[in-house]
Parts: sequence; C-alpha cells; structure tokens
Amino acid sequence: MKYLAILVLLAGCATPESPSQSVFQAKSAYSVALTAAVAYKHLPDCTKAPQPCSDKAVISQLKKADDVAAAALDAAESAVRSPGFGADILATAVASAKSALAAFLSITSTIGSK
Repeated sequence: MKYLAILVLLAGCATPESPSQSVFQAKSAYSVALTAAVAYKHLPDCTKAPQPCSDKAVISQLKKADDVAAAALDAAESAVRSPGFGADILATAVASAKSALAAFLSITSTIGSK
C-alpha cells in the first residue's frame, strides 16, 4: 500500500490550470485508491484468517467514503462538462470533490498497515 501513497503523491505533483483538469486529476487519484480498496476488501476476514486480512469496520468506512467521493467526483465532472455553470459553482464542485477524495484517500492510505 506504500505504492498507493507514492502514486497519489505523483498524481498531485502537476498543478492543474483549470477546474476540468482538477477534476480529472482527482478522478485519476480516486481510481488508484479504489483499486487498493477493492484489493483490501477481497482479503480474508481478520476474524477468520491471519494477516494480511480485512477488517469489516474498515470495509464499512471505505464503502461510505467511496460512495461520497464517487458522487462528488461525478457531480464535479458534470459541472465542468456543462457550459452553463459559473466559476463559483465550478470552484465549489471541485472543492467538494477534492474534500470527499481526501477522506477516501485518508482511509485507503492506512489499509496497508492493518
């Protein structure tokens, strides 16, 4: 999972120039984190197997954070693809997506140490 942290850091190195670039960079980071979350979910349950294993409580947190992040990223993508939205709405949508992604990333960054 330390590779996840490296990939996410590398994805954040480029400074986006537009709201659409911000959203697509966030979706890229989300994809990497989601891959790690799915791999964690497929590990055997910690109550039935030695490490590496998955904890049901962590899986529940991942699911909730994933649901919020996916919805926020989809909404932000829709906003940047729609020509009628103003700069304030785009900025709010991008900020919401980044916040939801940060919550998801904070959980996925810890699953390698469980």
